[in-house]
Amino acid sequence: MIDNLSATSIQQSALTDNTYKAIDIVRKLERGQASSDVKDQAEDNKKVAKEMESLFAYQLLKVMRETNSSMSEDEKENGYDAYMSLFDVEVSKLIADRGLGLQDAIISWLERSQGVDSKIINSKE
Repeated sequence: MIDNLSATSIQQSALTDNTYKAIDIVRKLERGQASSDVKDQAEDNKKVAKEMESLFAYQLLKVMRETNSSMSEDEKENGYDAYMSLFDVEVSKLIADRGLGLQDAIISWLERSQGVDSKIINSKE
């Protein structure tokens, strides 16, 4: 039952899949095992940037909700925290789809660390 699950475990399982994919891509980039094709590197960078922005948005929502709940003294029903955690994960994905402006900065940083010129990538698209 959802009442027996902690909100933390639900948060972790909801974020795990995409987070592990992003971490795997970053590790490959660090080891130089990422695709040698510039276009594939650009796609990997976009995936990582989107996931990082999604995680940032999630943490932002989580902190805002914690701040709001500390001001509220109403008792919450069982499962409320778990439900709201899942809701925050989905909202953070939607926010990342529209963008907060972090994706461009992250992609730029990744490209600089890889020695990739974004002008080359844009000309091949």
